[in-house]
Amino acid sequence: MRNLWTFRTLRSLRHRNFRLLLEGALISSSGDFMQSVAQSWLVWELTRSPFLLGVVGFFDTFPRLLIGAVGGAIADRFDRRRVLMITQALSMVQAVIYWLAVYFKVILFWHIAVLAFFLGAVNTVNQTARQSLVNSMVPHEELLNAIGLQSSVFNLSKVLGPSAGGIIIALIGISGCFLVNALSFPALIFNLYLMELPPWEARIRKQGLWEDIKEGYAYLRSNRLIFYIVSLSYVLAMAGAPYNRFIPMFATNILHVGPTGFGLLMAAPGFGATGAALFLASLGNLRPGIAWICSCVLGFALFLFLFAFSHSFIFSLALLGLVGFCQIAARASSNTAIQAETPPNLLGRVLSLFFMDRGLWSLGGLLIGSAASVIGIDWTFAASASICAIAAGGLLFATGRQPAKATP
Repeated sequence: MRNLWTFRTLRSLRHRNFRLLLEGALISSSGDFMQSVAQSWLVWELTRSPFLLGVVGFFDTFPRLLIGAVGGAIADRFDRRRVLMITQALSMVQAVIYWLAVYFKVILFWHIAVLAFFLGAVNTVNQTARQSLVNSMVPHEELLNAIGLQSSVFNLSKVLGPSAGGIIIALIGISGCFLVNALSFPALIFNLYLMELPPWEARIRKQGLWEDIKEGYAYLRSNRLIFYIVSLSYVLAMAGAPYNRFIPMFATNILHVGPTGFGLLMAAPGFGATGAALFLASLGNLRPGIAWICSCVLGFALFLFLFAFSHSFIFSLALLGLVGFCQIAARASSNTAIQAETPPNLLGRVLSLFFMDRGLWSLGGLLIGSAASVIGIDWTFAASASICAIAAGGLLFATGRQPAKATP
């Protein structure tokens, strides 16, 4: 039974190109999350302002909303592997600049905002191209497994990156996190180079970039399932998903832990998310429906609400793990449903519209930060969780219960 479960869970790794993508992504993503921890801690040390934590989150994710559709059109127009190599190189340059600015103690808040915006723009194109590339690396019937494994690797990096980041900050300072992140990018670039993909063929385009974008929007509006999924993801992005930007406040003001404890708190959702991704990867031919996705969002809301009023470090770690589990279960299932429904020639553009929810994290971060300054972070999180629960419950009521169909 164990061998059967292992084979079912890891079956997409039989494909060399997909395996190379995951190997490089684990190292690179761990460095990204290490940098995210260092950035949040740096802003909190410089400003002690929850509002400015939200501002940095705004600059980090707003590019996804601003140019998300353009990134999708780029992924549908150009060689996706080459696009990924370029975006990884640009991210490495950003990390080096960050390291030098912090090491020589010339970093200012506006520098952080600019660097966050630049990386957000690069990652907007990077994420869409990477997800679109996965679709062509595995058979269609293994798509959920591949997305689950990719999510597990991505969320394992949420454990490794923040945990290592907290330790590095405590031992050698914040600048060390940025340097280690810069050194992580060549791994993914090298693995992309090693992939044996068929030569990319330029697609004949009789319309401009703007017409490509409008075509993606038109398909989204015409497909009710995808429209519901994307709409719910936008609500979650505005009200709940930016919660991790404000973990430093809980770490210092409520739970009273230092950099190491902060790193563990930031890593806890990654533990839960990794478990959720592996769980999804181990399933058979699951076809996620609205009921399944809404149930995951309701779980996310419940555990976030409980975390808001927790004063126990251990209990808070457990709750954040459950928050991460439900969040990635909802997101990976949504991703799978969208990829299964969308024609290959529209995949980049439709996925980019889904990933634009990360852009709404910027606005959500500002709203949460502003509310926390007035009513406190605990009551703000409780309100955020309630909004997510109302949205998911309302969609369930409107569409009726349609459970996902699965085969063993």
